[in-house]
Amino acid sequence: MTPSRQELEAALRVLQAHQQVLGPEVVDTIRRALAGAAPADADRGPAAPPAERKQVTVLFADIAGFTALSETLDPEDVRSLINACFDRLVEVIHRYGGYIDKFIGDEVMALFGAPVALENAAERALLAALDMKKALAEFNAHHADRLPRPLSLHFGLNTGPVIAGSIGARYRQDYSVLGDAVNLAARLEDLSGPNEILVGENTYRLTETRFEFEALPPVTVKGKSRPVRVYRLVRARPSPGTGRGLRGVVSPLVGRGEQMARLHDALADLLAGQGQVVAVTGEAGIGKSRLVQELQALCRREWPELQLRWAAGRAVSYGENISYLVTRHLLVDLLAPGRDASPADTAAVLEKELRRLAPDRAAVWYPFLAHLLELPLPEETTLKLARLGGEALHRQTLQTVYGYLDRLAQADSLVLVGEDLHWADPSSLELLETIFPLTARRPILLILVYRLRRESRIWAFHQRLPELTERRFLHLDLPPLSRADSGQLLDNLLNRSPLPDRVRQLILDKTEGNPFFIEEVIRSLIERQVLVRTDGDIWRLTATSLDDIQIPDTLQGVIMARIDRLPPEEKRVLQVASVMGRTFQYSVLARVLAAELGLEDESGE
Repeated sequence: MTPSRQELEAALRVLQAHQQVLGPEVVDTIRRALAGAAPADADRGPAAPPAERKQVTVLFADIAGFTALSETLDPEDVRSLINACFDRLVEVIHRYGGYIDKFIGDEVMALFGAPVALENAAERALLAALDMKKALAEFNAHHADRLPRPLSLHFGLNTGPVIAGSIGARYRQDYSVLGDAVNLAARLEDLSGPNEILVGENTYRLTETRFEFEALPPVTVKGKSRPVRVYRLVRARPSPGTGRGLRGVVSPLVGRGEQMARLHDALADLLAGQGQVVAVTGEAGIGKSRLVQELQALCRREWPELQLRWAAGRAVSYGENISYLVTRHLLVDLLAPGRDASPADTAAVLEKELRRLAPDRAAVWYPFLAHLLELPLPEETTLKLARLGGEALHRQTLQTVYGYLDRLAQADSLVLVGEDLHWADPSSLELLETIFPLTARRPILLILVYRLRRESRIWAFHQRLPELTERRFLHLDLPPLSRADSGQLLDNLLNRSPLPDRVRQLILDKTEGNPFFIEEVIRSLIERQVLVRTDGDIWRLTATSLDDIQIPDTLQGVIMARIDRLPPEEKRVLQVASVMGRTFQYSVLARVLAAELGLEDESGE
């Protein structure tokens, strides 16, 4: 029976991954034989999707030490070890949404942001690299009896534009990417030392508020006419910043007076002992988190002596399937053990807090909360929790968190914020539903912040909120800023320094009232020196054409992720229409796509 093309491609990938063990001659011989068995073009099914431009973060990781193993171990043992090692590393890459581009001997190349665009792709890639180091350390410890010496990893990461699509010979094409960003990531991997993570300047700029780096001297690499800046990743920051806007410049809140007034009323109700649930919704960058920050600042100004506990739990784009992630963040923020607290430190704070609030329940609650927070427990306690079974443990955990917050709200008024809940895990959303009834009898203000997406689990959650909260519910949906408010924000960010009118109008046109977009476009123009400030404190345009104004890297992931969520036909229409400009004749678009999508040829704009 003739193998399918998919079966042949799978076999070729296995060969490629094991080239070091089998030897290049053996692999090439088998590859040629498999190629001869490839099905004819007519049997391949639909054509590959067209190539497209994407911004991706490319990760190269090379395992050092397997070459020496090949000299001392049987090839089958080496194969078994390298497969087991790759299994651990690939699991980490997939956890953060990465795509395995290829294996090259004992090296893996992964993409973050392709085939499907990702928000925070660079952040995901760096977190994956850090966890891959941990996974390899665990692998070394587990296989210490078989390894003459511990294995190590060399990393190179870089972010930039690429061409993504099917690449290869006629009989075999694989999805991959091409571009300078790929080449530089590979060069950085070559330069890195054992267990060292080197990143390029673009990756550094996108993640510097989330991670700690060490700047290294610029290096000369093949294919680059000038030395490139290189940074060594140290660790993730315990308390990351937002990474948005102009450094050191904060504009007063603009265009949100009505929403702030309603939040002020909700806070006043809280101080009178009345809890409620507030949902703050809107598109990415529209100012949801900023609104909550302003409320917290207002609270500190107007009621500085108030006994009020304020805590936040944030969902992350790669955490939708990590149980209790938002809940865990929220509880840690409530406990406030300190930014560098060890698990033992946090456990001590939790135990003390429970004894203070609920001495009668502390011994019962502690194991469930410690388990939720991933704190160390005695083996006997861990076994008892395991014997409960998944569903029973889940129910008891929800009841314990409910009881803890109930006791806490008897001592202090609470403001609990759930950020970015469009990415929330199901367990955390269920917990929120569980504690909604508390707002009826305790001074608890729940502020839930999210983007409303029909394809997300948050959509059904949002539709049930009025019923779940027994109408103690306020929905604030943030619209885009008006053009006047957008202009006010622009003036505030530039300290009212005059801006060329054509640049001002272009920024307002392109950003469409989105505060984050306005801030990022300005930052990009200043960083690229398209806008420079003269001695007279006037901004001057250095670009020869306004076409030089590009979408900042910080916005690429947000925009492309939204585009990639579209149905294929709509995405294809958008791709073709984008070439035509902001305004175009429908008849022209229809003629271009008539054969492909069957659009009717009608005139109009």
